[in-house]
This record gives sequence, C-alpha cells and structure tokens, in this order.
Amino acid sequence: MKTVAIIQARMSSSRLPGKVLRLVGSQPMLARVLARASRANLVDEVLVATTNDPSDEPIAIFCHSGGIPCFRGDLYDVLDRYYQAAKQAGADVIVRITADCPFIDPREIDRTIRHFFDASADFSANRLPPPFKRTTPIGMDTEVCSFAALERAWQEAAEPFEREHVMPYLYDSPGRFKVSLADLEDDLSHLRFTVDTPEDLEVANQIYAAFDNRDDFSLQDLLTASAEHPEWQAQVAGVKHKNLFAVDQRADAREQKNETAQKEPPNKAARPAAALRCPLCGKSDARVLSEMNSFGFKVRYYLCQTCGFVYQNPGESAAADPAFYEETYRRLYQETEEPTAKDLRQQHLRAESEVGFLREQGICCLRRGLDIGASSGILLQTIHEAFGAEMVGVEPGNAYRKLAEAKGFRLYPSLEDLRKEETEKFDLVTMIHVLEHLENPLGTLREIREHLLEDSGFLLVEVPNFYAHNSYELAHLSCFTEHTLIEMLKRAGYEAVSRRKHGFPRSETLDLYLTVLAAPRAKTGGESKIVPEHGVAFKRALGMFKRGLLTKLLPDKTWLPMEDEA
Repeated sequence: MKTVAIIQARMSSSRLPGKVLRLVGSQPMLARVLARASRANLVDEVLVATTNDPSDEPIAIFCHSGGIPCFRGDLYDVLDRYYQAAKQAGADVIVRITADCPFIDPREIDRTIRHFFDASADFSANRLPPPFKRTTPIGMDTEVCSFAALERAWQEAAEPFEREHVMPYLYDSPGRFKVSLADLEDDLSHLRFTVDTPEDLEVANQIYAAFDNRDDFSLQDLLTASAEHPEWQAQVAGVKHKNLFAVDQRADAREQKNETAQKEPPNKAARPAAALRCPLCGKSDARVLSEMNSFGFKVRYYLCQTCGFVYQNPGESAAADPAFYEETYRRLYQETEEPTAKDLRQQHLRAESEVGFLREQGICCLRRGLDIGASSGILLQTIHEAFGAEMVGVEPGNAYRKLAEAKGFRLYPSLEDLRKEETEKFDLVTMIHVLEHLENPLGTLREIREHLLEDSGFLLVEVPNFYAHNSYELAHLSCFTEHTLIEMLKRAGYEAVSRRKHGFPRSETLDLYLTVLAAPRAKTGGESKIVPEHGVAFKRALGMFKRGLLTKLLPDKTWLPMEDEA
C-alpha cells in the first residue's frame, strides 16, 4: 500500500501571512517540515498541497525549484484539495501534516501510521479535539486515513469546518468510521511547538538556534531543551489555539461574493447554460479540455474541435457578467478593489515595455489614443508623455478608474459609454490583457475597427500565451495561442504588422505573453477563412512541462520578483 504524506500550505494565513515561507533558522518553514516528514520510515512519498490562488505562486515555485511534488487546489475547501492531491498521487493511505509545524517528529509520524495499521482503522490520529483528551504537544499533530475513507468524506461532508479542517467528518460522529487514537503515555498537551503567530515564530527561531540550526533533533531532544529553556513556553503561553469549529471568515465572505456574482441582476434574462459557441469560429463542436476551481468558482474550458480555440462557456461563467469587473474582480484577485503596490509596479514596467515596442516599430508621434482596460492610468500617462498624444481610457473598475481620472484623463466605465460621448476616432487603441476577459472578443475587435480606429491607425493587443502562461482562471474567458490570436485579428479585419513573444516583467525564460501590433485591412467584402490549429492539448502539455523544467533549473530567471526588493 502506498502511504503519502500531504503537507497543506498556503501564504494567506490570517494571523501570520506568508508564514510557511518565513525563515526558521536558515531555512523556510516549509523546507523544515518537508525535511522532517521525509525522514518518516513508513512514508513512501511527501507532497505539498497548496492552492490555485495567485498568492500561492511562491509556494509552487519553491516546490518546483526543489523538485518537490506540488498539487494546487481550492483555497478554502481543503478537503477537496487533499482528496484531489491523494487521487493524483495514487495514495492508498494519506498522512495529513500542516506546514506550520517545523518541529514535527518523523518518529511521531511513524508511530501514528503504525497505530493506524495495527488497529485496522479507517482513521487514526495522535490527537483529537474535545471531548477527546489531547496528550500530544501542539505542533506534532499527525492524522492518518485510508483513501476510501477520505473519498467518502469528500463526497458527503457538508459543514464548512468539515471542508476546511479536512478530517472532522471521519471522527465527529461515533460509529461512522473506525477511529483509533494514538495517545502518548505522558500528557504533553500543555506544550506548544507550532507557528501561527509572530510570538510562535520568534520561539521557533530560538529553538533552532539552540540546536545549531540542525533539523534532525527528536521530540525527546526538544522536550529536554524546552525544560532547560522555560522562557520558550512562557513566551507563547497566551497564544490561543484555533478550535475545531473555527473557519476562515474570508471563506464565508468569498461564498457571499460568489452568490452575489452568480445572481442575475433584476429584470435581466437568465443566461442559457447550454449556449456553447466558439468565440472564434462560431461553431458548437467542442470538448471539455480542463476543469478546475478558481477563487471558489467551478471553471470549465472547452477546446473547439473545428478551429482549436480554447474558451469558457459564458453561460456557465460568473466572469461573463459585466458587473463582475466593477468591484468583484479586484476583490477576488487582490482581496481589495484598491490598487496594490505590486500591481502598480507591474503596470509601470509593462507600460514602459509597450512604449518601447511601439518605438521599435517606428512610431514616434501619436495624435489621439484610447486604452481599453486602462486600470490606474499608468499606460495612458506613459504613452501621453512618450508621444504627446491626447489619451482617453475605458476602465470598469471603480477604484482604478478614479485613480486614472485623478491623473487628468477622461475615463469611461464601458465602450458603450465612451461611444456616446466620443465622436472623434483614435490613431492608436491599446488592449493590454483585456481580450482574454471579454465574452465576445471578436465582436469587440470589429467594433473598434469600424467605429473607433482610424483607417491609418494601429491596434496594440497583449494576451497571456496559452503555451507558457497558466491561463486557466475564472476571469479568463478565452485562452489565446499565437495562432488563434492572429486568426481572430484577421477575422475581425486586421493584419499583423509586428508581433512578439516575451515574459517581461515576470520571466526571463518563459514566453508568457503575446503582443501584436495590428492595422485595419482594406475592406475586401468577405471574412477571411479560418486556418484551424491542431495539436493544442499536446502543445499545452509540452509548454507546461517546459515551464516546470525551467522553474526547477533556473528559478531566479524564470520567475522575477513582483515587488521591488528592499
């Protein structure tokens, strides 16, 4: 039987954000947990289960750079994350460990696993919450269950605390499963060796310093050292440990946002759930390419069997509702609708890159420009300063639009609002990371060509590259390859003047983004024939393999810092 230890980890701790990658001694805490858990003799494989939230990208990068198996799943439904990780690993027995336990003892892990087998149990643990009495120190917590039991819990558990704490469904109702508790002979429940607060982290560093930064000490060694340093426990005596029924309040808030986003506004007709239609070729012949959770929403991508385009069905996606971008989008992605320092830095770097690309194409002067998806107005300002152009923007996000307006630019919440007020056309229209968010990207491109762009003007488009960028997320209704982006521009009446694949400002090694400078084609009286793309799924798999390999071999070049280093 294959026994897999799954370490749950995420950056968004409510009491100590980013704690799993904070240094304990000379190593990140997650590295400490991995090293100690890997020494358990009865464990066949150790993997990390983190989330598909963008905030947990550093954990995925850390794992890839160290060759550590990493599964990404739901942010708050940790039971689903464990089940999917265990299923992917082919686990028969699952050992649950949390990433905030840098003192976890491999002997304690083995003791609990051995007890599980000796008792022929469905679930065993070295501690359980009241009414059970804990004898194990906080921070040595180990839970073991069979895959069959985990699968049943995954199918049946409904309470929020059962989903977030993974195992309660296995033991909170007597008789449901065979449960066996692996008690210690001595009661050590008063001792705390975990990291959940700044006080805990300070003590953890003191302990590792006492052991000369080694991580091979045992629980008995730790107990001996703790007796010699009573100040360690005194410093964390006031820390209150979370109880079984505590759930992250952000999960409740997210559910409320999801419910709000999924409800249709009054007097608005419901979207037909089965209205499947390729945004590029218009055909309905598609198969499901991938399914996942993104910010708590079920997301499904289809692969068009006619032209090879990858897309979500708007009838199934909350992100297809225009109201989604007014406030919900930023709150889901950043936990605030206000601009963040990280986001503004990325916008500055990207704006400078786009202006450099325009200059490389010989553009030196612009009269009037429009930025669709103007965000905080940084690109508006950069183009204005570089080319002297009068700049106008479209931005649905309320907070970001106000920031751009404060720079002195005219902003509109939608193209419809802009067209009511602006009658003069533009000689440059930019859409930087916008097209993938639109329900009808082809129609929007045509609208721009017919009503907003001068015949002698230019359209600048940038989108994630499906063969290098993760791409799969709630807000991305379309996934573009270089081929399908060019085909869509052709069908909308443009010809590509210049194009580039690049990773700036996120990567030196990966072509994460596709940028195209296009110009309106002379009217020919008919649509261009679409050239289908073949082998999309294979090319995607190959691209993701390359991404993982480069992340492992060249982590510092593959993923550049998203914020200025201090």
